[in-house]
Amino acid sequence: MSAEFRKRVRVDLADQDWYGRFDEDSLRWFRERGMRMSDLLLGHLDTTRAVGRDQLIAQAEVLGREYGVEARRHGLSLGEGTQAFLFFRARFMSEIANVARRRSLASEQAALLFEEADRALDRVILALIAGHQSH
Repeated sequence: MSAEFRKRVRVDLADQDWYGRFDEDSLRWFRERGMRMSDLLLGHLDTTRAVGRDQLIAQAEVLGREYGVEARRHGLSLGEGTQAFLFFRARFMSEIANVARRRSLASEQAALLFEEADRALDRVILALIAGHQSH
């Protein structure tokens, strides 16, 4: 992901109500896993082999579940945890749009990329919800 994308996320984070509930260690934990999740999702979108794609999205789902558990442990309601995920989802999808523009993808290719990203992110948010509800 681009450095500008990460910078934009950091600036926007300060405006989020839930952000202030985390100490620096917790923020680092979420940030590190968030970067790993982004890498997994991008790998999932870039990989053409079905087995590789399935492994990458399964790993992203595990991280999503961990996110849900940790969000609950830090006192976030399911709604707040979902709000936090949607904050990052919007920025991830914005970055996907930038990738599509930089690669000059035809509209049909770009639409397929967005559909795949949307389906992958749906799986991750469902895992987050399951993790939040598991404890």
